[in-house]
Amino acid sequence: MVLVVLVVGFVVVLAGVAAAIVFARSSLNPSQPGSAPRLIGVNLATSGDGTNWILTFVSVPTGLSPFSTMLTILNISGATSLPATPLAYLNASGGAAYVQGQPGGSVAVGDRLLLSTTRYPTGDRYRISDATTVFASGTLH
Repeated sequence: MVLVVLVVGFVVVLAGVAAAIVFARSSLNPSQPGSAPRLIGVNLATSGDGTNWILTFVSVPTGLSPFSTMLTILNISGATSLPATPLAYLNASGGAAYVQGQPGGSVAVGDRLLLSTTRYPTGDRYRISDATTVFASGTLH
């Protein structure tokens, strides 16, 4: 009788541990069915004259504002070349400009970032993010 109680107790404990593991894994996995990953697809090219990197957005999650979506650039050593700056506040005089396909709207497919190849040379890294999520990152090359 005591053995049966111990076996039943052990099975209940194992079931609880298994349920906790399944819950933890599902809450850590951002790609659950029904939730799209929040990524910006970027196509990297250089301008014809070689003076700018052109980062064209080829996929964008809905609802991103250019006032809360930011660009950060780190140099090849990892030091900050451009601190996190909202896309809406980038300008060519600072070596980075944001060009919207639909001015005044949300961040969208077809929008572009123009980065000076002089100020941000090959090997520098870019990151596009908001306060909590990195949407895209890569190396200028």
